[in-house]
Amino acid sequence: MPLAKKISIGLLGGLLCLPGMAQAAELDPAVQALVNEVKELRMRLNQMESRLEDAKKKAEAATLQADKARMEARKSTSTSLKASSMLSKAQVKKAEGVLTEAGKRLTIAGAVELEGYYEKMDPKNGEESKTSGLDLATAEVFFTANINDYTTGVIHMLWEEGDDGVGLDEGFIVLGDTEDMPFYLMGGRIYPAIGMFESYFISDPLTLEVFETQATAAEVGWNGEWLSIGAGLYNSDVAEIDDAPDDNINTFYARVQVETPEEMLNGAVVKAGVAYTNNIAGSDFLREQVPGDGLDDLVGGWSVMAGVEFGMFAFTGEYVAALDDFKAGELGFAGDEKASPSAYNLELAFMPLDKWTFAARYEGTSDLYEEHPEHQYGLAASWEFLPDTAWSVEYLRGEFENDDTRDLVTTQLAVAF
Repeated sequence: MPLAKKISIGLLGGLLCLPGMAQAAELDPAVQALVNEVKELRMRLNQMESRLEDAKKKAEAATLQADKARMEARKSTSTSLKASSMLSKAQVKKAEGVLTEAGKRLTIAGAVELEGYYEKMDPKNGEESKTSGLDLATAEVFFTANINDYTTGVIHMLWEEGDDGVGLDEGFIVLGDTEDMPFYLMGGRIYPAIGMFESYFISDPLTLEVFETQATAAEVGWNGEWLSIGAGLYNSDVAEIDDAPDDNINTFYARVQVETPEEMLNGAVVKAGVAYTNNIAGSDFLREQVPGDGLDDLVGGWSVMAGVEFGMFAFTGEYVAALDDFKAGELGFAGDEKASPSAYNLELAFMPLDKWTFAARYEGTSDLYEEHPEHQYGLAASWEFLPDTAWSVEYLRGEFENDDTRDLVTTQLAVAF
């Protein structure tokens, strides 16, 4: 109960008793004065209670007004934020639509590689020579267009040190090769899969330098989760002399490769492959060694590769070879000797940190005379010190069939985009 009401009730009780007291005292002046004071006090208390009630009503009204104002403010702010959010979402949706459509249609990627080298040749007979220099080893751009769910077009433009200008390195169309359609047809200027040529070094392995092949070819195949099969054909410049002039497709190749999913072997990935071609002289290097591009008989070739990746370690090995001899005089570097070229490459990589790779290589060739080292070995290190930016360095020691030796140090700054 409010204090004013408690005081009022108490005083009222007292007033009920005062008249009798006043009568008994026959209007005693002292009692009369007390009665008058109580009446005045009661009046003041009533006025105070009335003012308090008015103040309470005013306060409640003010509170209601403030609450109403806050509600209006919240409503206004909410509407404003909602409108802003809707506008932002519309803008984002519009932007995503443009970017997504562009992404579906065209992807651009590329790389630029700057290399510095130091080479020391120490021939068995003759004076030692040293050379060094800087090369823009690679400047390339890939344009990949996803025409629809099952059609892709690729254009690869490449410039290398010594080239007269930027040229078309690859240009091909792929039909299929998707998750729901693993079968594919590929046609255009490609690198037929005579070998895998995988490496952790700056320098290309000898297997690639000798047997890499580029041609306008057609290939069909199947790319599954762990099995890949392909076969193709093309018209090589190197043909049998009896077929001259050569106006017909004369070369075919086939490959099979398996690669285990990571979950199959507790994180380890094992891969292996084998390839065959009926015309190993179709490779870029050997083709230049065939006088007049003519052979009595085409010489077949094959390759086998295997690799494993587990944790911080990776190993890869490959062997590529002719299946028969080229006759005397059919390969320029062999002179009047028969030759059955081959090459192999073994590499072990160690990746103790996310951005670091260390590797060791041992490779060699057979029946290539002084064109390439008979044995070569070395070490390499690569560090991705910024995103898509890597610095690498390697050392290779080459020993040739004629007992010449070569020491080659190469460093590279590469960016990918």
